[in-house]
Amino acid sequence: MATSRDILLDWLRNAHAMEVQAEEMFKSQARRIEHYPPLRERIERHLIETREQQAMLAQCLKQLGAEPSALKEIGARFMAMGQSLFQVASTDEVVKGAVLACSFKHMEIAVYRALAAAAKTAGENDVVRICETILPQEQAMADWLDQHLPELVEQYLVRAELPSVSAKR
Repeated sequence: MATSRDILLDWLRNAHAMEVQAEEMFKSQARRIEHYPPLRERIERHLIETREQQAMLAQCLKQLGAEPSALKEIGARFMAMGQSLFQVASTDEVVKGAVLACSFKHMEIAVYRALAAAAKTAGENDVVRICETILPQEQAMADWLDQHLPELVEQYLVRAELPSVSAKR
């Protein structure tokens, strides 16, 4: 029978892999964005946070006598690659990327809330503290995307109607 600590460790590994996926997804998006500098700049800033989040989660696992799952990380990288290929093949790549990023951020928010509750139940206060550090970062990125998505869509549509202008990315 799994204990709350066992489940917490599994969820921490999942969260670490999720941040690996986020890093790969955002690196790919940032490299490809050409005509939407505010979006690229915000993604690049969040990439720094994402790498720090990975390090914090790895430290939590280490403190609990565990380590990230290489298998889960490989799966996360493949998922990010698939997402990237889907976007690249789209004529509205920048919009699809922003929508995907927005939904991914909201998923991360839910994950960190659940992880904090699990850590509290398992009596792992350091993990609770880390989740409470990461959560506002994810909320800030989600809020930024939520606020700027309509403007991004408008810019995309205007560019799409102009002759000899690329809107895709």
